[in-house]
Amino acid sequence: MGLAPRQEIATYACQKDPKALPPEFVVVLDTSGSMGFNADISREDEDWLMRVGQKLPANNPRVKRLFSGLARIDIAKQSFANMIRNLHPKIDIRFITFGDCNAQVDHGIFDLAQRPALVSGINGLKAYGGTPLASSLEQAANQVDGRDRDAVIVMFIDGEEGCNRDVCEVSKRISREQPRLRVNVVNISKNSNPKCISENTGGRIYTAESSEQISSMLREATEEVSSSAACSGEKPEP
Repeated sequence: MGLAPRQEIATYACQKDPKALPPEFVVVLDTSGSMGFNADISREDEDWLMRVGQKLPANNPRVKRLFSGLARIDIAKQSFANMIRNLHPKIDIRFITFGDCNAQVDHGIFDLAQRPALVSGINGLKAYGGTPLASSLEQAANQVDGRDRDAVIVMFIDGEEGCNRDVCEVSKRISREQPRLRVNVVNISKNSNPKCISENTGGRIYTAESSEQISSMLREATEEVSSSAACSGEKPEP
């Protein structure tokens, strides 16, 4: 049985009803070990690193090269700082990062006044551990309504489920139980395509082919909660 069509969530900046509640907003940031890879690693190098390279010593020349320079998590930090500055002032943001397979890290909810502290905290994050996509999505969904109130989750990830769970089944259940929740995905790995998350929840997926695309894709993924989103009949801000 296919999933029922889902109603679009209105961009809050374009909302004309003064009594409308802002959507609940959660960001899930992948902080797994692969976020330490060079931001412009090739598909072939990433595949080699996942299969072979992680078993080699850190001073192996090829391993060393693929972990040098600007890392994926560095690009994420820059992109998130820009995204947070662009959020609508009435939108609070809950921030979740990967822990291990059984314990994601919920950093709490940040309002407008607390956004500088959130940016500072993000800048201190390190890349380590596995990729619990399903569990982190589940935890994020458990923190929002998604039934009587709109909710948006943005997942910023760089790999497939790594903790033996089925993220597609989790997203299907979320779709049934929380029809007003959308999950948008920014995928920065060339070797994974977790599109079922966004497809099942009526969200959108963005896959970056280069580090230069990441910031703009994150901006598009957060359009529903942005202060500068283009409303009907308007041109988007540059």
